[in-house]
Amino acid sequence: MDNLTAADLFSPSKARQQRAQAQDWAQIDNWLSYKYAGRTIPSFERNDETLKVLRELSLVNERSDEERAVYERLEREALKELNDKPPPPELLAVLQSSLPPSASKTLAALAETATTLSLPTADPQATAHALISHTTTCQTLTNHLTHIQTLQSYVEKQHVLLRQQLAELQNNPAFRTPENLPRQTSDNMRQTKHLRAKIRDAEDRLSNLEYAANGGHSRQRSVSGSITHSRTHSRTNSLHTSASTTPISTLATSVDALADMLEAQKELEALKKAVEAVEKEVDEFAGLPAERESARREVGRLEVELDTLRRRRDGLFGGLVGR
Repeated sequence: MDNLTAADLFSPSKARQQRAQAQDWAQIDNWLSYKYAGRTIPSFERNDETLKVLRELSLVNERSDEERAVYERLEREALKELNDKPPPPELLAVLQSSLPPSASKTLAALAETATTLSLPTADPQATAHALISHTTTCQTLTNHLTHIQTLQSYVEKQHVLLRQQLAELQNNPAFRTPENLPRQTSDNMRQTKHLRAKIRDAEDRLSNLEYAANGGHSRQRSVSGSITHSRTHSRTNSLHTSASTTPISTLATSVDALADMLEAQKELEALKKAVEAVEKEVDEFAGLPAERESARREVGRLEVELDTLRRRRDGLFGGLVGR
């Protein structure tokens, strides 16, 4: 309006164009005021291009508002029609009322089976596969449970048996270590040393007697030789000696020496047997600790091991007999 000239004021076509443009700007201003709703409208350049773009935008916006209003009206009308209609009967109730009693029971059983097996559908083939799988799993678990119960009963029996054996080892006086065991051990060792010394002394005496009986010869006789053979051989040597160079008194001395030798040999054999018996008795306690409690525990452990080996032997023998 500010750019109007005198020719424009007196031109009817220009005047109509200017009025139409002013009306368009008024509509655009109203539309922008409605859209911004109290907020400040951004400043922009007012020219023909801007007016054209804003006019197209307002037309598109108005058509969109009209279409949305139509959609909302249609939705309200459809909702009203749905609310005014009576609710249809439930399909399941209609189906159940139409079925005979046997079919109703079958349908209920099928539905309960599908629900119990957690199946998405009541398809007979899927239900059959699920039943087979559950039956197999149930049987496997039952077998495992039976096996575990058997093992548990066996372990409980073994536990009771071990408790009884432990009580027997703790309370039976036969498994207790004698209080004087260290003293007995030291006495046995001292006696062994003494007997060994006596054996060496007896062997020396026997060697001297053999040397004297043989007339000074250095050959020694075996301790374990036969008494009869020694006596016969000694008498033969004595006779040869008496026949050649010795008198009757020397022969009598040799006979006495042989008698002493035989007695010494008998004493030596007795000492050897006694020493062997003592050594065997000492060897039985060779692996035990020196302390009484430790020795008692070791004896108990060996008794348990012996009992285990006996049971194992009896089990193997029973298996062989069963075969």
